[in-house]
Amino acid sequence: MLAAACKHPVPEKLPDFPVDPNLPEGCDPQTIFFQQQVLPIFQSSCAVPGCHDAVSQQNGIILDSYDNIVSTGDIEAGNPNAGDIYEVITEADPDDVMPPSPYNSLTQQQISTIFYWIQQGAQNNSCEGEGCDLSNVTFSGKVQPIIAAHCQGCHSGATPQGNLLLTNYDQIRAIAENGSLWGSINWGGNDFTDMPYNGTQLSQCKKDIIQTWLDAGAPNN
Repeated sequence: MLAAACKHPVPEKLPDFPVDPNLPEGCDPQTIFFQQQVLPIFQSSCAVPGCHDAVSQQNGIILDSYDNIVSTGDIEAGNPNAGDIYEVITEADPDDVMPPSPYNSLTQQQISTIFYWIQQGAQNNSCEGEGCDLSNVTFSGKVQPIIAAHCQGCHSGATPQGNLLLTNYDQIRAIAENGSLWGSINWGGNDFTDMPYNGTQLSQCKKDIIQTWLDAGAPNN
């Protein structure tokens, strides 16, 4: 009877704990930090125009900030399987899974990040790390993970926002060379839309990483 009363069955095997290569130096790798790891997933993949941004509010759900996520997203701190968020991002039925088609589903790393964030208490926590290491900035090691976390939710799939794909080096290099990458992440320029759209500005360290890569000629390294 107790098992039948559970809202969602507890999985027999927990997802692997996500290894985040983009976590700032000095941050506990066994802790999921909302501001650095979770919020970019929601802002890039869920709080997009027509879905769960502050304007569209599909089904009354807004997923653009901590307060809105916990108040409208049906999250029970400490128990990922008790709320709707984890259920809909792991739904097997393509008609019910979130993000819906034609948007790309979340990666297993993103799903695991949300799972363990909820399991660890769904806190509004943050870790800026100990300084910013710019000694070995490469596209594959540091730049691409930033783009993947903050941009690909909108700029991937069959109908990318602005008809702009940012899923591989050539696509990212194109906006690096025409100046729109830096103009968009360095908020305040009249010629560019601030990005991430309706999201939180990239940290100074992440902007410095991208600037270092741009200054080096935006190599595919």
